[in-house]
Amino acid sequence: MSNIPFPYIIRESTRARYLRFRVTLERGLEVVVPRGYDCRRIPQLLETNRDWVHHALSRVDAARVRQTNHAERSVPTQISFPSVGRTWHIELLATPSRSLSIAELSEDRLQIRGDISNISLCDVTLQRWLLQQAHEILTPLLCQLSRETGIPFAKMALRKQKTRWGSCSSRGTISLNIKLLFVEPDLLRYILIHELCHVRQMNHSPRFWKLVSVYYAPYKEAHRRLKAAWKKMPRWAA
Repeated sequence: MSNIPFPYIIRESTRARYLRFRVTLERGLEVVVPRGYDCRRIPQLLETNRDWVHHALSRVDAARVRQTNHAERSVPTQISFPSVGRTWHIELLATPSRSLSIAELSEDRLQIRGDISNISLCDVTLQRWLLQQAHEILTPLLCQLSRETGIPFAKMALRKQKTRWGSCSSRGTISLNIKLLFVEPDLLRYILIHELCHVRQMNHSPRFWKLVSVYYAPYKEAHRRLKAAWKKMPRWAA
């Protein structure tokens, strides 16, 4: 057993007809054997199935980390949109309902009502609210910049993405990440101008950057700062 790079436990089962491996969140690697099985054969079988066991243990380790992180999380008590200088304080109201609803009580107060102990459900509810806010905030801002720059676009789409702030299709559809609400106002302006300029130049050529610089001169600094902005995203919006 000492030659095997991962620990395991042996469980003898009267129902087992042959040896099998089980990897669970609670027990890790478990080797189930029939009664009377020669356990001296197990290390060699583990070595033969090393890749499968390693992959299964990796999946369980990742799940264990997610479970731990989830247990440490709670529903946010405040949400801020630096992009437009708005902050909401959140009031939590637990009810017997298995669903959740979110309501805006005033300009700076939200209420989340229902099964507030269900963190995953809270995330989904807040993400739906975030999408609605993005539509109400980003749409007029993009239209305003379109008028300022004189660059029209066909339509706008909103998405929740992990690696891209925005994109522009060859048909002039600009897609924006709803997480843009969490960046600083000047960075939001830069992204909107960046995507509008792609309507004219579908590349990142010198001609494209020259066009961007006409409407947003410090684009190089903004591009650098955006790389760090991902770290400021709230976990519920991930």
